[in-house]
Amino acid sequence: MFNMRKKIIFAVLVVFFIVLVVGAASYKVWLPRLADIVYFKNANSQKDYSENDRFRNQVIKFVRETAEKHFENKKARRPADLEMEGNWEVSVTAYYQGEIKGYGDKIIGILASALEEATKNALRDERAKNLDKKNIKEARFLVKFLGPENQLFSFIETIPGAEGKELIDDLLVIRNLDKELIKEKIKQGKEYLLRMIDENENGAHKYYYAVNDSFENRLHTIYTSSLIYTLLKIHNFEKNDSLLEQIFKSAEFVFSMQNKEKGKKGYGAFYYSYFLDSKEKEKKFVVGTTAKTIFTLLELYKLTGDSKYLESAELGADWLITMQKPDGSMKSYLRYSDDGKWVSNTKESLLYNGQVLSAFSRIYDATKKEEYYEAAKKIAENFTQKIEKEGCYLGDDYRTKNPISSSWAVMSLLDFYKISREQSYKDIIFKCSEEFLGRQIINSDDILDNGRWQESYSTSGNGWISEVMGEVYKFCKEQGGNDCDKYKNAMIKAFRLLIQNTYSEENTYFLKNPEMAKGGVFWNRDNRYIRTDSVCHGLNAYLGIIDDLEEGVVLSIPEKPIKEILEEFKK
Repeated sequence: MFNMRKKIIFAVLVVFFIVLVVGAASYKVWLPRLADIVYFKNANSQKDYSENDRFRNQVIKFVRETAEKHFENKKARRPADLEMEGNWEVSVTAYYQGEIKGYGDKIIGILASALEEATKNALRDERAKNLDKKNIKEARFLVKFLGPENQLFSFIETIPGAEGKELIDDLLVIRNLDKELIKEKIKQGKEYLLRMIDENENGAHKYYYAVNDSFENRLHTIYTSSLIYTLLKIHNFEKNDSLLEQIFKSAEFVFSMQNKEKGKKGYGAFYYSYFLDSKEKEKKFVVGTTAKTIFTLLELYKLTGDSKYLESAELGADWLITMQKPDGSMKSYLRYSDDGKWVSNTKESLLYNGQVLSAFSRIYDATKKEEYYEAAKKIAENFTQKIEKEGCYLGDDYRTKNPISSSWAVMSLLDFYKISREQSYKDIIFKCSEEFLGRQIINSDDILDNGRWQESYSTSGNGWISEVMGEVYKFCKEQGGNDCDKYKNAMIKAFRLLIQNTYSEENTYFLKNPEMAKGGVFWNRDNRYIRTDSVCHGLNAYLGIIDDLEEGVVLSIPEKPIKEILEEFKK
C-alpha cells in the first residue's frame, strides 16, 4: 500500500514537471494570447466584436503602443496573432489635429514586423518632428494593407486609444444599423443645424466647407426655412420647448426676406439670399424658395395660431400664381439682370412644379380659398399628362430623367390627393412609388452604394427620396394598404447610406474642426462639404418612421471573414 502511494505521488510529480516544462517553453505563445483576451474583455466590455473587428482592434492597439513606446526608446509587445508570415505591404499614417503628421510603409515577411517598421517610419517623417510623448496620445492612426491590383484593406483608429473601424476609399463603413444609432444621428443633426445659423442675422448658411472649416459669405431663405421645418419636427419628437426660441428668431429672418413693396416686381416673393458683407438681399425670386417657405410658415401657424404666419404664406402663394404658365407649369424665377431689367426664366423644372403644387395644396387646406385649389389642379393635371405619356421616371429642361424630379411628382400629387380625393391621383402615387423601390441599389457586395437610388448621387437626393418614401409609407397605412413595410424597408437601407456619409467622432480625423462638422451629412464620398438640405432631408426621413422601428439591429450587411481578407493581402 505504501509502495503504491509512492508510485502515485511519483506519477503526479512527473506529470507536473512535464506540464511545467512545456508551459515554460511555450509561455511566449499562450501568455500574449491570454493578455490579448484580457485586453479585449476589459477595453471592449459589453460589445460583441466579430473576428474582423478583433483583428482591427489588435492591429490598432499594437500600432499605438509601438508609437508611444518609440518616445521611451522601448519596444511594444508583439501579439502572437500578428506573427503571421507573408509579404505584407502595409502603411501607417499619423493624424494630429486634422493634419497628417507622419507616413510610413514597409514590406516584410512577418506582419507584426511590417506594422512595427511602418509605424516607426511614420514617426521618422519630417512632418512628425513636433510630435512628442504627450501629443502622440492625441494622434490617430490609419492603417492600410495594399493587395494585388492596388486593392486596399484599411481601417482608422476611431478615437485615440480606441477601436479600429473599417474604411473603404477613406469612407468609414457602416454595416450595422439600429434604432439607437438613428436617434443619435437625430441628436447630432439637430446640434449641427443650430451651428449653421448666423448668430447675428439668425439666417442659415447653405454650405459648410468642412475640410477648410469655412462658410460661404451669405445666408439663404430656403435653407433657413428648411432648417426651421426640420427643427419643428425635432421639437415635436423631443416634446420640449428648448428649440422654440431659435425657431422664432430664424422665422424673423425669413420674414425680413419677403418682398412687401406693393406694386413692385416680386411682391410677396422671398428673396433668394442675403449677403453678409454688403448686407444686401440678392435681387432674385425663385419659385421653389417661396413654395418651400410656405411649408414652414404653415407649420408655424399650426403651432402658434398666429395669423402673421398665414398672412405671409398667402402673400407668397399669391405671387406664385403670377408665375404660373397657361399649361399649369411654373416659370422658374424672376431676377434683376445686369442691364437693369427684371427677367423671368421660362425653362420647366419639375422639382419647382412639385414644390409649388405642394405649397398650393397645403395653403388651400389651411384657407379653403378656391384660387389656390385651381392653381394646384393645373399643375396636378400637367403632372398626370406627363406620367401618362412618359411614365413615372421624368426629366425636364434642367435634368434628364432622374429620381429627384420624379419623387417631387409623387410627393406633390400626394399633397393634392389630400385636398381632391380623386382616385386617379392615388393610383399614380402608388404606381410610381412601387417603381421607385425597383430603382434602389441593393447589392451587399457594394457597401458604398448599397441603398442608394440610381442616378441620385448626393445625400440630399437620397435623403429627399427617403423623406418621400416615409410619406408614402404613412399614406399606405392610412389607406389600409398591404405590405406597406416595403417603403419603410427601403428607407432603412437608405438610412445606412446616409449615416455612412455623416460626420461623426470616428470619421473626422482629417478635419481641422471636427466638432463643427459632427452631425453634418456630407454631399458624397468624393465631395466632403455639407449642404444644409442634406441634413434636413435626412433628419426628416429619420423622424418620419423612428417610432415605427423595432428596437435592436434593423439592418446588417456582413463583411467577408478576416481570414479570407488577409489571404488576399498576404502576397
